[in-house]
Amino acid sequence: MVKLMKKMVLAGLGVESKARETWKELVRRGEENEWDFAKKAKSCAASLEKDLKEFEKKERDLIDRVMARLPIATKADLDRLEKKIQELSSKVKSA
Repeated sequence: MVKLMKKMVLAGLGVESKARETWKELVRRGEENEWDFAKKAKSCAASLEKDLKEFEKKERDLIDRVMARLPIATKADLDRLEKKIQELSSKVKSA
């Protein structure tokens, strides 16, 4: 019984030692890969930013095409009418 208990204690110490070694190895590997992870994260963020800008451009193009088909006045139409009204007002005042 004493031999079994001694083996259990020794096994526990062995497990603790192995766990400490494994922990140190995992930390070391994590430190080695930290730079690679940061580089990959930056690359991924840049790619997402590019995709977002591309999506926004396509979205704007789609909105412009839809708006062109709708029978509503655009800002350019209103600006042109305002200019025409000012011209006619000037002619009426001068006449």
